[in-house]
Amino acid sequence: MRTGSIIRLFQAGLVAACAQLMAVALATLLVFLAARSGLIAPTLAEICPNAEASPSSVSPMLTWVYLLTAIGIALTSGRFVDFTAAHIRRASRLMRPVEPDHATKALLVQLWLTAIGFAILVLRPPPHLWIEAGRYFGGACAASIAWSAVMSIGLACFGANAHAARKAF
Repeated sequence: MRTGSIIRLFQAGLVAACAQLMAVALATLLVFLAARSGLIAPTLAEICPNAEASPSSVSPMLTWVYLLTAIGIALTSGRFVDFTAAHIRRASRLMRPVEPDHATKALLVQLWLTAIGFAILVLRPPPHLWIEAGRYFGGACAASIAWSAVMSIGLACFGANAHAARKAF
């Protein structure tokens, strides 16, 4: 398979990942601006309280915003999802003409399990190595926020591809 063909199989996920990246950037900016101006209850200190002692205590509100926007983006239908579904359907039928939906079903299960794994990781604190890397570069709090953000981007990517695989039936 050519590289362009493979990208077509995952185009919905790539578009969803880009959309989630923009949503994460916007949500993070809005939460920090709202907290700084006092529009929402948590202050900046409450968003990342005592980052040296507890760097994994990212604002639950920010984590849930990342999670919910990723789920929303993953479940959104559009032309990229339809395009990806058509390519998944075609590739699945080429792989096993006798049982044309077999590869699609296998792909669907794998993508959903991966998306669920990313959803769990969004809600969990970052690994110790991630926190230590953040401390090394001067931002344990930023590393904790970045963990949730990156995991939500993975959720959006794999969730959108799973959505496309589901539509491929």
